[in-house]
Amino acid sequence: MKKNGCLTWIIGFFVVCLLIGLYSLAWIPAIGFIIYYLIKKDYSGTRKRNFIISIIIFITSLLLFVWGTNSSSLTDIQADWGKTTFDVSETVEVKITPTPSDAKIEKLTLSDNDIAKLKYKDGKAIVSFKKVGTATVTFTANDSIDSNAATITVKDKKAEEAAKKAKEEQKRLAEEKAKKEAEEKAAQEKAAQEKAAQEAAAAKAKAEAEAAAQAQAQAEAQQQAQAAAQAQAQQQQAQAQQQAGGTVYWVPNGQVYHSTPDCPSLGRSSTIYSGTIAQSGKSRPCKNCY
Repeated sequence: MKKNGCLTWIIGFFVVCLLIGLYSLAWIPAIGFIIYYLIKKDYSGTRKRNFIISIIIFITSLLLFVWGTNSSSLTDIQADWGKTTFDVSETVEVKITPTPSDAKIEKLTLSDNDIAKLKYKDGKAIVSFKKVGTATVTFTANDSIDSNAATITVKDKKAEEAAKKAKEEQKRLAEEKAKKEAEEKAAQEKAAQEKAAQEAAAAKAKAEAEAAAQAQAQAEAQQQAQAAAQAQAQQQQAQAQQQAGGTVYWVPNGQVYHSTPDCPSLGRSSTIYSGTIAQSGKSRPCKNCY
């Protein structure tokens, strides 16, 4: 018994909902009832009450029908893009707000442009993008109402990123090339400096060697000149002694004569003779004592 009562209430609830949904059309059968009661002209008992109820239903349902079918006329629309810059791969929903708010938008189009296209379905303005660029666009509702204009920019982030990487790679290669050229230039300059230093050292060594050779030659020439002068002096002295008959000293087996018996060369001999140069029989003087 309790289950049947719940089912009855559930069925009743759905019937009421159905009647509420169809109430705006109740004026149509109400016309038939009103005409019936007017023709009969019998308002006795419950008929008078039913006649009044029919009139009330006719008036209220007709008003509801007229209110529901006669929506407000569209006077303006506002388009809200949310932002102004988009990626070419994006798909966005643009918020379209009608004025008055209960006005219906039956048709919506997007102004001519090269970068965006519109798909209007189920009251939603879905915009996708075709290529990069910048354009000022408007929406047109019901072929007559234009929205506010919006300037949008479409970019290709992947292409920009690829271009950025290519630019960075180009910069890196240029820096590496400049660094390599600088290193090569520095190496060339260092090699040139080392070569110049080696050449300078070789030139210095050559100059020093030439100077040493020249000094040695000068010393040898000076020694030769001194020796020649000494020999000449000895010869002149010997000639003078010979001419003057001066005393000289010699040993039997010696090759030279001496000017003094104290000559170191005579110190090794036990027999020393003295006399003139002619008596000595020697042709040249001793280098130590002359």
